[in-house]
Amino acid sequence: MFDGLFKSKHKEDAFWQWFVSRSESYFEFEKNQEKLFDELNARLNKVDKDLTFEFSPILESGKREFIVSADGIKSAFPSVIKLVEKAPAFDNWEIIAFRQPKAGCEDLNYKDIKLSFNDVYFRYSKDNGKIGVELNIRGFEDNHDWGVALFLLLDMVLGEYDTEMSLSWIERKPLDETEIDILYPLADLPIIIKDYKSEFNN
Repeated sequence: MFDGLFKSKHKEDAFWQWFVSRSESYFEFEKNQEKLFDELNARLNKVDKDLTFEFSPILESGKREFIVSADGIKSAFPSVIKLVEKAPAFDNWEIIAFRQPKAGCEDLNYKDIKLSFNDVYFRYSKDNGKIGVELNIRGFEDNHDWGVALFLLLDMVLGEYDTEMSLSWIERKPLDETEIDILYPLADLPIIIKDYKSEFNN
């Protein structure tokens, strides 16, 4: 019993101790990507089975971003936060909690679906500190792949955290082109959420 509690308490520290010892190999992961990524996934799964990751290219600063993600699974959000809070300082890595909005990226290709911000409009309602949205999507079909594509698009606009924590409900429907003038373009969603949070908390 006590051994299990000890392991649970220190699993984040154990992960970072391991990563520190391998950080240079991961900085040049392209040399052995498949093996390194399999090993990293296995190590993250010891912290929480729903954790995943992304690496950025090498930035102008000479660093890479190591993004720890719950892949949109809200129950794993505390594990992301705890793991990133425990991260040590690195000279060549920036450790980031959750997938961030994709600045300058407004197009998504997922399987056979091609979407851009210009294909999605919305209505919204305020809902006790969160926003409920009705997405109106050009070419929308009500199936699993479209559902995944739209969540990926929201991740691009809002980032993983706000997609899950700032939206109370999401409805999806085909876009009626005659209604565009009374709808909001998708790019307006982040500022609407930000303004409402400020309003609700003051």
